[in-house]
Amino acid sequence: MNLRRLLKVLRVASVAASFGLLLSCAVSRPPVEPEPVSIQRGPVSQPQTVAMLGATGMAGGYLLREALARGYEVRALARTPDKLAELRDRLTIVQGDARDPLVIQELLQGADVVISALGPVKADGDAARFVNSVVTANILREMEGRSISQYMIVSGAAVVMPGDRRNLLGWWMRKLVQLSLWDTLKDKQSEYELLAASSANWMLVRCPLIDPEPYRSGPQVSLETPPAFHLRAGELARFMVDQIEARQYLRQAPFLGSE
Repeated sequence: MNLRRLLKVLRVASVAASFGLLLSCAVSRPPVEPEPVSIQRGPVSQPQTVAMLGATGMAGGYLLREALARGYEVRALARTPDKLAELRDRLTIVQGDARDPLVIQELLQGADVVISALGPVKADGDAARFVNSVVTANILREMEGRSISQYMIVSGAAVVMPGDRRNLLGWWMRKLVQLSLWDTLKDKQSEYELLAASSANWMLVRCPLIDPEPYRSGPQVSLETPPAFHLRAGELARFMVDQIEARQYLRQAPFLGSE
């Protein structure tokens, strides 16, 4: 393979992997074969209400169904409520744009936990470049004075924070994103900086490529480096909803990966 062809292959791989690493949770398509909401995993120890953003996306759809299956009350934000029509009787739908502070104010009414799988949507154009930092700033402001126990966010494996000790896989993931989605990475990095500077209890889950697949086994978890290049959406959802009560990673940013 000559040098020109090698560079072309690397460039294509870079773009494809970058979009998966940072944008997979924002894809507006239904989950593939998620477990039905009727499956109950046992009652929660105490009634709690979850405010959810990004529920119409792929990873968000798995999160929504997992929370409902556990018996949580859910308030889901949607710009297009019809995308949640099949679950309309199981949750409260708040219509609006997460970048609007008044919409966030309405969404968080009565919420105990906030979960976000929000990401940039291509149709939003330039406005999508700052969506995560703008929305997180809105949420952190609105959390002040409310009894919200956690703010949990699906993020990307390219985001860095103190304590990281990336292996070769982790280093390569970050380089791929830096090459092709620098603006998106800056936005997600800014989101982390907002969280770190706040007094809120947060958890940032750093994900590699998210596959639209159901749960098979517990994900690998690391606080230092991405443990794998792929993560099943069902395993992400089970892990995050577990953390509503487990609270093992407050003010931390675990990497997840699937075996």
